[in-house]
Amino acid sequence: MMLETNQYLASLRDSVDLIAKVAHGNLARPVPSCPNWTMSHLVWHCTRVHNAIVQIVVDKVQGFDKLRPYKRVDDDVLIDTFVDGATSLIDVFKSTPPDTEIWSWVGPAPLTWAIRRMTQETMVHAWDAATAIGPAPTMPGDMASDGIDEFLHNFLRLQRESMPAPGGSVHIHCTDVHGEWFIDEPEVGSIVITREHAKGTCAIRGEASQLLLVLWRRQPLSTVEVIGAQDVAERFVERTAL
Repeated sequence: MMLETNQYLASLRDSVDLIAKVAHGNLARPVPSCPNWTMSHLVWHCTRVHNAIVQIVVDKVQGFDKLRPYKRVDDDVLIDTFVDGATSLIDVFKSTPPDTEIWSWVGPAPLTWAIRRMTQETMVHAWDAATAIGPAPTMPGDMASDGIDEFLHNFLRLQRESMPAPGGSVHIHCTDVHGEWFIDEPEVGSIVITREHAKGTCAIRGEASQLLLVLWRRQPLSTVEVIGAQDVAERFVERTAL
């Protein structure tokens, strides 16, 4: 279901530009969707993550614990450092064969995994940054739908301790673009994800951008439509460790 590489890189660049634009003059502003963060925290987080991926691709680093330390820069050069680092990341993505195998927390993966991950990571944080100063631009539907798929396959199995299982199956349905998923957990810890239209214990429906933000717990479940067991939908959204 992945998109073309040029689509990801164009989206990544757009997100970087948006973060740089809204962060200018606003580094001390709180970011409501990221509790305890200011804009400065958000920009530095993105800078560090981009640098980590460059190390993983270029230096073939095999784990986050093997990364070279990246010293925090002062706020007066933070935005420029972020933009320069993102440009280096994009250049690495362009110059590296897409089937190059790299380390990832889900196991050995092709470079395209990292391209997709960084595009989605940065897009959500661009939304975080933009909403800190006003209404954020709507995410493109096709990119948001891809983000839902990426979230389900990379993050759904990362579960918060002591959180109960959803207790039923979930059907996620984009109403504006193509995108449907059926998620079931026949045994605790054994999650099955299929891309299909199927009746679940509950259905969560909405525009792709709204659904993605709900999954990332940036917006409440009430911003989308829930059909069927509300409690299953609530546990499903709350269970992922973000």
